[in-house]
Amino acid sequence: MKIRQLPTSETHHRMGRGALLLALLLLALLAGACQSGPDPRYEGPAGKGRLVYKPGIGITREDAQLNSDEQTLFKAADAAFKERRWDECVLLTLQLTQLFPEGSRVVDALIMRIQANLEADRSGDPAAFARSVQLDQWIFLYLAPDHDARLVALLAKGGETRDTITKLRELPVQTFIDRLAPDADTLYNAGRLNAAQYDINILTNYYLPTLQLREYRQKVAELARDVCWLMYASREFTQTIAVCEDLLAVNPPPAIKADTLFIMGSAQRRNGAAPIAASTFGWLYRGAGLRDTDTRWRPFALLWQIHQTLATSKGYIYDLTYYELALELLGEYELYRFENPNIPKALHGEFLLLVEQVYDIMVERDLNAADTYSRIGESGAAAFYEKRALDWQEQRDKRLTALRQAP
Repeated sequence: MKIRQLPTSETHHRMGRGALLLALLLLALLAGACQSGPDPRYEGPAGKGRLVYKPGIGITREDAQLNSDEQTLFKAADAAFKERRWDECVLLTLQLTQLFPEGSRVVDALIMRIQANLEADRSGDPAAFARSVQLDQWIFLYLAPDHDARLVALLAKGGETRDTITKLRELPVQTFIDRLAPDADTLYNAGRLNAAQYDINILTNYYLPTLQLREYRQKVAELARDVCWLMYASREFTQTIAVCEDLLAVNPPPAIKADTLFIMGSAQRRNGAAPIAASTFGWLYRGAGLRDTDTRWRPFALLWQIHQTLATSKGYIYDLTYYELALELLGEYELYRFENPNIPKALHGEFLLLVEQVYDIMVERDLNAADTYSRIGESGAAAFYEKRALDWQEQRDKRLTALRQAP
């Protein structure tokens, strides 16, 4: 069970106001869901022609008539967002999505509301990321693949911008999650993560099946991924898995799919579901159907596949199958390292420890067997197991020497 910090009087007031807003939000959304049912899909503005995206207008058709009331309401919400009046933005976007569920700005409003909810109750903890940059932007800067055009453009600015991004991307993944945790906890406590999750569900189930607009699909997938990581950082592992499964069901872009599989496997691991976590990590390591199989998470996935494979065993006394499989997977690492020599030093060190751990178990098992046979006078069997223990030690030392040498 997770123990959460009690709010101070100042945060209590803020959380109380936010809770009221979120209650209104969820009631309105639930009412809308009851009226429309689960089957309908977004039809978009009336008119002919396919749905297209136009900057400054949103989703429209060739001869669609713009609704001035909708556009005015969106501009007010957009102004509140830009001025960081998060609660006001949430209420305005709620009005818009309820009044114009088939309008041209409804998807923009939902995305804006998710972002506003992820900003409204951030912690202000010195250990957290600076509030001057939106939380979804911190997550993007850390997780974006190196070839992402937006990331490349930011790095091209040089100077302090480049230095900040470079230092951020060099953080170990657990350190990054620890930096997310203060904000994730306060957002969860205030109901903001649940509200964001609800809106993600609305987007992926009602709006995206109709829309084939890259701008929206990419952004929604990124926000859903962000909620997955924040749920994990708040230690809500069961909920993390549920959000990840919903996101994977809509086949997100390859890099986001890899991020999602990694955090889902991590949540399964933390939930004690070792066989399932091993399967998830193994699928990610083998490529998971991605076009770009060499994601940053592949070596991490292999490491945790081995750990969770060992955790599946009841112990070497009962069954060596899992330890033999771990040895095969360590052979996979030898091949991976040969093809990808720039593995982080700390991660490589963890693989070396695994090699020692697995081989030491094999050695211990055979030495115990040799000792047992020696006690009952079976000298031939005792000698056999002693010899096999020495063979395991030689294999261990040989593999460790090879792995320690620079490729």
